[in-house]
Amino acid sequence: MNRLIAVALILAVACVAFAGGNPDIRAYFDFDPPYYLHAVYPAPYTSVDMYICVDNVDQGITTFSFRMDDPVASNPGVIIACNWTQLLPGGFIPMDPWPFGVTVFSSECVASDPLIVGRVNFFYLGGSCCLEILDHPDYPRWVVDCSEPGEIDYYCVLAHASIGGAVCPEGDCAQVPIESSTWGSVKSLYR
Repeated sequence: MNRLIAVALILAVACVAFAGGNPDIRAYFDFDPPYYLHAVYPAPYTSVDMYICVDNVDQGITTFSFRMDDPVASNPGVIIACNWTQLLPGGFIPMDPWPFGVTVFSSECVASDPLIVGRVNFFYLGGSCCLEILDHPDYPRWVVDCSEPGEIDYYCVLAHASIGGAVCPEGDCAQVPIESSTWGSVKSLYR
């Protein structure tokens, strides 16, 4: 009987530890939040802002982990002078998300939907490339919600970033409705 109680207690704790309040959360790059613009055709020799966002935020977030390749090193001749800025309120300034990944923290619960986590600013020279959201080596796809104590959910990748017409791999979760992607495509033509 004691073993049965111990097993039930372990299962209850394990289920609670991995059943956070954001079960359907998605991460993606967006060039014009909240319009789900995952592709951009900037003019050569211009500065470009790209945002990492999450949506389907049901219970808010306090922590988000991800990684991406260094845009300058992985795309020579296309991108130069890249920098990263965390946009969660009250968080500390983390290191760049390349090549080892970054975990961004907020000192308060953030619950907007969609939520902009950070910005990557780079100088575009011309050509095409893809920038991808990759798994953090220690905390792959972790999002910690606002419950006490915080619970972990795992995001799926909705979309990577296409710059200058590059064909990027598809994300591993459901795609954006046609209305959103069509509007974003039209807006990108007039930039």
